[in-house]
Amino acid sequence: MKRGGLVAIGLVVVLGLVVLLGFGSYISSKNQMVSMDEEVNQAYSQVNVVQQRRLDLIPNLVASVKGYVKEEETVLTNIANARAGVIASASDKPSTANIQANEHLSATLIPLFRLQEAYPNLKADAQFMRLEDELAGTENRIAVERQRYNKTLQAYNTYVRQFPNSFWAGFAGFHAKEDQYFRGNPENNTAPKVDFNK
Repeated sequence: MKRGGLVAIGLVVVLGLVVLLGFGSYISSKNQMVSMDEEVNQAYSQVNVVQQRRLDLIPNLVASVKGYVKEEETVLTNIANARAGVIASASDKPSTANIQANEHLSATLIPLFRLQEAYPNLKADAQFMRLEDELAGTENRIAVERQRYNKTLQAYNTYVRQFPNSFWAGFAGFHAKEDQYFRGNPENNTAPKVDFNK
């Protein structure tokens, strides 16, 4: 066989190996992205489970407070509206609207916990205290599950952006999900003013 024929066969073999390795890399990366995307969805689902528990507790807590704090109707109305916003934005998949609605609900619950300072009878009510403890425990669970979700989402986003995964991700239709992180309440960025002269 002539030397030119051997070179051509060698090039075809090398090209075939490159294509085979590239295809293997694509399949491996795509399978990993699918797996990581499902982990993100599962982590968000777990956040939804604990947030649903909070939604179920809120009407009972509000009902136990109503008898004591008739003049604090604004606090209770804000909580009811925030709860309705969460229900309206509910989704099995991560969405910016649902994340923001749940963060708003968390912020509207803070004044409810402060009411017991102004109403000593409320502080002594056993049902209110039990519900408040359950809600506080649920808020802790929500914080833990949101943290797990954010870590899972970070791992996915990092993987999708790394080379050569970024190339394969674009080809397979996977994209980073930057807007789906749970973030703190923007109002918390302002430091509280403390006045010792009062």
